Amino acid sequence: MRLMDSVRIAWAMLKLHKLRAFLTMFGVIVGVMAVTLIGIITEGFNAYMAKQFNQFGTDSIYIVYDNFSRRGRLAGRVGSLQQSDVDYIMNRTSTLRAASAALTVPVTSATVGSRELRGLRIQGVDSNVHELNQIFVESGRNLTAGDSASKANVCVIGKEVASELFPNQNPLGQFVTFQGISLQVVGVLPVREVFGSNNKKEIWLPLSTAHSKWVGGNNVSVITVRPRPGISVTQAMDDTWAVLMNKSNNQRLYRLDSSESISGTLTGIIGVAGAVLAGVAALALIVGGIGIMNIMLVSVTERTKEIGLRKAVGAPSRSIRLQFLVESAVLSLLGGCVGMGLALLFGNLIGLVTKVANWPQEGGLATPFPWTIALVAAGVSTAIGVIFGLYPAIKASNLSPIEALRTE
Repeated sequence: MRLMDSVRIAWAMLKLHKLRAFLTMFGVIVGVMAVTLIGIITEGFNAYMAKQFNQFGTDSIYIVYDNFSRRGRLAGRVGSLQQSDVDYIMNRTSTLRAASAALTVPVTSATVGSRELRGLRIQGVDSNVHELNQIFVESGRNLTAGDSASKANVCVIGKEVASELFPNQNPLGQFVTFQGISLQVVGVLPVREVFGSNNKKEIWLPLSTAHSKWVGGNNVSVITVRPRPGISVTQAMDDTWAVLMNKSNNQRLYRLDSSESISGTLTGIIGVAGAVLAGVAALALIVGGIGIMNIMLVSVTERTKEIGLRKAVGAPSRSIRLQFLVESAVLSLLGGCVGMGLALLFGNLIGLVTKVANWPQEGGLATPFPWTIALVAAGVSTAIGVIFGLYPAIKASNLSPIEALRTE
């Protein structure tokens, strides 16, 4: 009952000095709000990144030729990744279920009659590209193994290519021309946006067609592989690396990376940045604690005669101590709750603004409320209130009743 009485008295003092109480809590409010809001944004970006990588699978492994190392540059003069490397890798590993090679073609424009579209990304791909990238045409058909075997003059195109080069008509069966080579459109890709970049202006053609009728040679830009079900990405990468090292006589001519490791790295960066920012924001809690200590010292001075009277009628020092500790704890806890409420409000506002702006993805940024972070921040703010209220409470409890009653 003593504790509940102390809480009631503390609440009465807050209502008696509303403005002073709010100004005292301001530092705690800002600190809890900032820490919680950073948690909201961090979780939102983590959810955004997970969604981006899940579009094409987190178990994809990418192989490129290492043109940045000294050995890679020397070897790059006479070779690079080859289309034949796909079969070489698949025939020597038991942990991979699929592989696909792709080549970026150095052409960025296409024409249909008098219409021309620039800024294109044209790629030679094999028939496994659809499965490896988890993207299939929304109309027409996908590129097939038969297209690759016959070096067919066919392609699948992005939505903007279709709308710009074939306005008001069905692009399927039509022909697109690139520097004298005409390809028949057999499919249209659905829109996919990854980290702000989309495939609306992409064109895919069979890799064999690109090699034989366009760029020549047998080089590819990247090989994508995926492990069998039940095989971890790490194990598949180790096996693939061993095969490549055997092929290159232990020269580090290749680089391997995976969606999983890239996602983990980016998530880690976001987490560290969020923790640092939250740590800086938490300094406001210290400032708030100092404010609570200051106002509680003022309160002790103002209520000296009250303290003396309570002691004169038999109130023990621990009751006086408890009273002032409860008042400082109520101040900081209330400030923490207000800060949580403001963080929830601003979090919803951020979600609404990003949804209207369609940034960083369609539908905006998810802003789930991090209850764990918010409750920890509120708990810490309460603890800070108690810690910084300890000195004023001890000072009040140590007052001599006679001296306190004589104070004017």
